[in-house]
Amino acid sequence: MFKDTRVLMPDQENRTDKNRQGARQVEVEIGFGDGDYLIRRASECPERMFIGIEKKTSLVTKVSKKAVSLNLSNIRILRSCAKDAFSDHFTTGSVSRVYALFPDPWPKKKHIKYRLFSSPYLRLLNNRLLFGSEAIIVTDSEAYHQWILKQTPGTGFEVENDTIPPQFDTKFERKWVEQEFRSFFRIILRKIEHIDT
Repeated sequence: MFKDTRVLMPDQENRTDKNRQGARQVEVEIGFGDGDYLIRRASECPERMFIGIEKKTSLVTKVSKKAVSLNLSNIRILRSCAKDAFSDHFTTGSVSRVYALFPDPWPKKKHIKYRLFSSPYLRLLNNRLLFGSEAIIVTDSEAYHQWILKQTPGTGFEVENDTIPPQFDTKFERKWVEQEFRSFFRIILRKIEHIDT
């Protein structure tokens, strides 16, 4: 799926390399932040390939160095805007799992246009996921949670919606726990119908 490098820039991507991983399961984390969860998943599941998407160069560099220091050969880092990553760097049915842990909810009304997981974006995610695979979104924002749920009709997903206790040990989860948050909103989107894009 990607060149054999730790850090990938959008302009370096060679679309002919996208099917290189064959049948190997590919998990993608959107906005990996300090990379704790991405590194942990890659350590626990060496048979899978993990792609982290992040636009901040400092975080890309930090997590790439950490993956190298831990000798994790199953992590690739894609420096890209999350809105563009799935259209520009993934092919149809190439991803087995997507997760976004505490994405920016863009709470101001004038910023809603910047939110991820709009209906068109969910249709693109559907196209890139294997049939039966999942996209998992966890947020502390009830308003964002409700907004995402309103985007899901017609996107080819079965929706599971619940609240969960802290369990990912990410930077933002720890921040919210310190502020007395004891549960978070989780949406699991399971692909039950294929959407062509």
